[in-house]
Amino acid sequence: MYTVIVHPGSAHKDDFLSVAVLLSNLDVDAVYRREATPQDLADPMTYVVDVGMEYNEDLHNFDHHQDPLLPCAFHLVMKHFGQHERAMLMFEWYSHMSMMDVRGPYRTAQQLGIDSSVLFAASSPIDGYILSRFSTLQELRKGDLFYALIRDLGRDLLAMIDRKMTRLERLKAEAQVVPVKHLKAIVSTIADDPKLSMDRFLRFLNDEQVAMSITPSTRGEGWELLRLADHHSVDFRAVADNPEIRFVHANGFVAKTQTLLPLDQALALAMQAVVADAAVV
Repeated sequence: MYTVIVHPGSAHKDDFLSVAVLLSNLDVDAVYRREATPQDLADPMTYVVDVGMEYNEDLHNFDHHQDPLLPCAFHLVMKHFGQHERAMLMFEWYSHMSMMDVRGPYRTAQQLGIDSSVLFAASSPIDGYILSRFSTLQELRKGDLFYALIRDLGRDLLAMIDRKMTRLERLKAEAQVVPVKHLKAIVSTIADDPKLSMDRFLRFLNDEQVAMSITPSTRGEGWELLRLADHHSVDFRAVADNPEIRFVHANGFVAKTQTLLPLDQALALAMQAVVADAAVV
């Protein structure tokens, strides 16, 4: 049975997600939020994460602060379990999270070509609450509700990698890319979580003409027609008065049909939404 040591004080996504992955992969008796001792670092039954000033995979020490070339501790832990490359492919946030932890928000914003205020504005109150709760703990043991929450989050994260990779291969095999006037649309009939891995499929296609997707709706029995990347020539407000349309968002980025009408009719609606001078709000 293993023990996990992470740093005390303010908790961050780096140490929190590292603990989540460890709990989902190992039989961990307790997590302690304190400084690591030499005995901790020498004991391979103790995983020392984001503290200790040592990276030694054989001894299960996963700190990065002593070496500016190392990624965050979460990435080191994911590498340890053979999940790093898969996560890089499947999660857009994954590489950026390490940048934030290692370089800080200002250099990360510079690297991304955005103002740092955008990063702060995008912070989630849900993240803040969970991390603040984790910060108040000195130890976490089996049987604690928070232990179960963190472990289940880790399990879900790793399972999502598998789901996204499986779905991407299915999209490659089943989805159609069809012309819609001078543009293109992705058409997928997969009803279970229809937009899963759609972003990865778009990256795979690498086609700037793909401007919308047509998939089963998750809210209602019809199709969802979705504008991709806020393409300036697509505005579904142009079909809002069609009796087959159940809903159009006020800024025109999405429309939903009443039923799963024949695909040629859905494509006809999509063509009507391709307008030369769409005013994207």
